[in-house]
Formats: sequence, C-alpha cells, structure tokens
Amino acid sequence: MFEMLQFAASNDPVQLFLAVLIFDIPRFTLSLLSLALFGMRKSPTDAPPAGRPAVSVIIPTFNGGFGLEPTIASLRRQTLQPVEIIVVDDGSTDQTRAIAEQARALGLIDMVICHGTRCGRSPAINAGARFASGELILTVDADTVFEPTAVERLANAFRDPRVGGASCNIAISNERDSLWTGLQSAEYLMSISAGRSILDVAGAIACLSGACSMYRRETFLCNGGVDVGPGEDLEYSLRLRRLGYLVRFVPDAWAETNGPASGIGLLRQRARWDRDALRIRFMMYGELSLFHPLERLPDTMQRLDFIVFDLVPTLTLPFYLVYVVLLFGPNAPLFLGAIYVSLLWISFFNMALAFVMFNRSLGFFALGASLIFPFYQGVYLKCARFISYSSEIMFATSRRDDFVPPRVRRVLLGDRG
Repeated sequence: MFEMLQFAASNDPVQLFLAVLIFDIPRFTLSLLSLALFGMRKSPTDAPPAGRPAVSVIIPTFNGGFGLEPTIASLRRQTLQPVEIIVVDDGSTDQTRAIAEQARALGLIDMVICHGTRCGRSPAINAGARFASGELILTVDADTVFEPTAVERLANAFRDPRVGGASCNIAISNERDSLWTGLQSAEYLMSISAGRSILDVAGAIACLSGACSMYRRETFLCNGGVDVGPGEDLEYSLRLRRLGYLVRFVPDAWAETNGPASGIGLLRQRARWDRDALRIRFMMYGELSLFHPLERLPDTMQRLDFIVFDLVPTLTLPFYLVYVVLLFGPNAPLFLGAIYVSLLWISFFNMALAFVMFNRSLGFFALGASLIFPFYQGVYLKCARFISYSSEIMFATSRRDDFVPPRVRRVLLGDRG
C-alpha cells in the first residue's frame, strides 16, 4: 500500500487530481466539508408556527400491495395528519386493490381510484391530483415509510411562497438484504443526504425525488401536472425552476424506501434514470450549453453540477483508462491501485463525517460495503452510466422504456414510439 501511494505521489499532481475527478469522489467531500464548516440552511421547522396546511397524499401503485400497509401506517403516525390519503391502483394484477379497499373500509384511507389497465405512474398521480382537496399534494411510492415528523417538516418548507416543490431525505430500508442494497445505502447517504443538502443551500436542487415529494396543488394543476413520459420527477422539477419557483430539499424530513436487491435490478433502475436524465436535460431543456442568457446563478450551478461531475467524467472514463495505459505502460495497474487506495481513505472520511452529521447508525454491514464503495461508485455505476448515455445518444433508448406503457408511448411519440 505504501509503495502504491508513494508511486502516485511521485507523479504529476495533475494526474492525481484528474483521476480523483474522473472517479467521482470530490463532489461529496466538498459537500460534506462545506456543510460541516458553514452549516446547513436553517430548517423551516425552526420558524414560529404559521398554521397547519392541509396535505393530500397520493399513492400511485402498480402491483405494490406488499408495501401499501406499512406506507399507510407511517402516514397515520404523522405529527401533521394528512387531510386525505388517495390510493391510485394503476391496473394492478396482484392484491393491491383488495388491500386498498380494505384500508378504505377501516377508515385508513379516503379514496381508491382504479385504472382498468396500466396507464403509468404519471397519469396515476395526475388522476389523484384532480380529486385532491389539500393545499399541498404529497406523492408517495407504495414502499415508502416516513418518520413521524417528515410530512410536517416538508410542509413547513412551503411557508416560503416562492417554493413550488420539496422532497425529503431518503434512506434504504432493506440495506441488509444484499451487498447491492448495502452499497445503495452508502450511496444515498453521500449523493442525497450530503449532495442535495449543499445543493439546497445554493438553491440548485435539480430533481425532486419520485419516492416522496410535495407540491402546491394549485401550481401543480395550473401547470399540467407531471409529464406522462419517463423521468417525470426530473422534468417537473426543471419545469418549476423555469417557471421561477424554488425547489427545496428538506434534510431532516426522513423516509425509507426499498432498493433493488440484485445487481440486475439495480442496473435496470439506473439505466432508466440515466437515460431519462440525459434526454430531459439536453433534448427537452437544452442544458448542454454552459451559459444561458438571463439565467439565474442557481440554475447555472445545477446544470454545471451535472455536466462537470456526472456527464464529462462518465463519457471520458474509457478514454481516460486508455490514456493511463499509454502514459504509464506496465505501471498503469500500480497507478490505478494507488488511486483506489487514496479514494478508499477519502471514502472512509466521507462516510464517517456523513454518519455523524446526519445521525445515522454505522453498522458492520455498511462498513464492509464501504471497502468496495469507490469501485461501486467510480467504476461499476459509471460504466453502466456510460452505456446508458451512449445508447440514449445513438438510439434514443428512453423512447422504448417499458416504465411507460406502450399505448401511452404511442400517443406521445406516434410512429417514433
């Protein structure tokens, strides 16, 4: 180990900097250090009470009956009780409808909307919003469980009339199920808890979480609801920003959700997220250019965060590896090994600081997963992202995403779908 580090240190520092940037560690280190030194934005829950807004909860679900009961139970334990809970069964073929109807009979939810065939998550949310009566709408996945103060803390963000949407902090509830869920738990702590906290301070949140986000009902309905194509959470967040609304992240409003337990399931999920992000950002919103006329600084920052720390390192990764082999020859494995050891120490530092700052427990399973976290984040996910970006650029793969039902795609895209 010492020999590898000495070898790396003896080379041009620019090479070390480039490697660390390519393998994606600095954005979280800078975020955590900034939060530790300067603190997070004052939580809206610290402000004097200003009434209790009415919150309508919409739970869109397709074959999500297994998680419906815990989700409803966690909503019923909230310090700010929802005025209504609406379940939209989007053409499920399991016991979702029966479970939802039973919950309605027990008075746990207020309305069940049933689609005869699957229409997609976005149409399900839009259908529920038409019947919602609350000032605020909270959209929730059927496998999301909330801490008791989460809804109140999210709602408090809307004391600022400029806020159009807010999302909560998310942890992985099944982190002990497999190595993959353990790695996702560490990843969420870094990218969501730490990364979005500092972006929120800068006013640069780009995406409201699909698992649990809150919106102003009037704004939501007046602007057409969420897009029925893929990547609706990112698209609506960017739309709110373009309309001049603030998009907030509330780090002390916690929820837990299940992550994919297999490597294949994880790759499918991330391929969809990555393709959608590229299509929406660059093909729908034209964010590839570094500067837009009359653009606000926070909007520039959220675009550059994606371009500098995500898009560029991902698309240049294979070319960088070829460059390292050509530059170092037989010493290339030694150089890459030294980089990995360096990133591992940085990763340990990041995780320790994040667990302390966000008051999360650090178990042996998470500690074991952290040993390969730099590889997972800097190589495994980045290679998968490279394939997703490349397929989207060359073949527009998101147009054939099965997350959107085929008949909806045909209406949206015609012959192109």
